[in-house]
Amino acid sequence: MYNNDLFQNMNMENTVTGNNNYINNEMDVDVNMMNNNMGPVASEGVKERVINRTFVHEVPHTCPIHTRIINHHVYKHTYRPVYTCSEENVCSNVQCGSCCQFN
Repeated sequence: MYNNDLFQNMNMENTVTGNNNYINNEMDVDVNMMNNNMGPVASEGVKERVINRTFVHEVPHTCPIHTRIINHHVYKHTYRPVYTCSEENVCSNVQCGSCCQFN
């Protein structure tokens, strides 16, 4: 079905270079297909695939925010009466006379 002489003279080298954003794939193909009276084979150029990738990196930044709380104390003075009571005893002597008056 297949002619093995056709595939015995194939020499394929592959070189892949690149980083995460660009990949270059070069293939050097040397095909000798002059056997079996077929004539020269037309060689096509290498197709290049370009893969563009985007990476999103989160970079945290600090934004310092200081909250200052000021407490205001207002003293409202009120006055209310406080009642006190005191008691005083006054003694009085009533002299109705003396013992000498009773005989």
